[in-house]
Amino acid sequence: MIMGSKLHTDFVFISELRDEGYYTYFKDIKKGFEEDHLIPFPHMQEVLIARATRYMSSGSKTPGYYIVGSKIIMQWRDEYGNNNYGIFGIASRSDLSKWIDKFRGHNIPLFHTYQNVSEASTDDFLGGYHELDKSPLTSIDLLSDIETRRHNNIPKWQSTVMKQRQAEQKSSNDQRIFRPMFAIALFALFLIAMLWMPHWDIEEEMFADSSPSGGIGILTILSVIVSRTYWRRNLKWYRPIFDILMILAVFFAGLTAARLWQNIPSIYYEAAIVDGLTSGFFLIIVFAGFKLLHRRDRVE
Repeated sequence: MIMGSKLHTDFVFISELRDEGYYTYFKDIKKGFEEDHLIPFPHMQEVLIARATRYMSSGSKTPGYYIVGSKIIMQWRDEYGNNNYGIFGIASRSDLSKWIDKFRGHNIPLFHTYQNVSEASTDDFLGGYHELDKSPLTSIDLLSDIETRRHNNIPKWQSTVMKQRQAEQKSSNDQRIFRPMFAIALFALFLIAMLWMPHWDIEEEMFADSSPSGGIGILTILSVIVSRTYWRRNLKWYRPIFDILMILAVFFAGLTAARLWQNIPSIYYEAAIVDGLTSGFFLIIVFAGFKLLHRRDRVE
């Protein structure tokens, strides 16, 4: 059975259970590379059926949903006695039942787990398979949630190594990209407050609509959201508050520096506070929005 191909022009991938075992065939049409592999049933130690989910959009006005599928993880031993893993996803409950019957026909131990392994690859199971919370598959009824819909996602499983790798990648991105970006944004606001803001018109203790205040505020909000990675999980609740204080501090520092060569009335500080708090209000809204999205992905 052909289970997947990319545009039918780049590569062909065939995966099927044969009488002798699990067979895969891959061909890169453009590069002319091809390979096939067979995992014989006698080499299989056990089979674990895990959950995998995919998001389906319902349009701009209707919330989307997640479809629960399955990921078959085959633990097998090579001729050197090393454990290896083969994985394949099945979304249909009827197709999954056929695969289960095939495995049972060869007396292969079957297990299942409710954990979502959508992000895990074959290599991730080499060191993290033992961390999965599994139990024997005693009844097909234990897989009744396969092919069902749910509004919130099943939390995605990560092994210890996967979590460490993700943390290292985040730390690297912070050092190379996001922290310098945030520093540049703050320095730009400092220069604006020192060289440009003292020349803006003020009306009723706020910068006038004719001033660049609105445009600068939008750019400030966007730059902070990106450089401070508001979309990440597990950010502390006080991050937007800290960012608001940083923006206000930079505005005050810039205006104070401008006083070295010109007179800056105190009303400019008041107007800068209004601008900073306005930007901060939208930052809190965006931050809270991401938190609500993350909460929807948790198990009810």
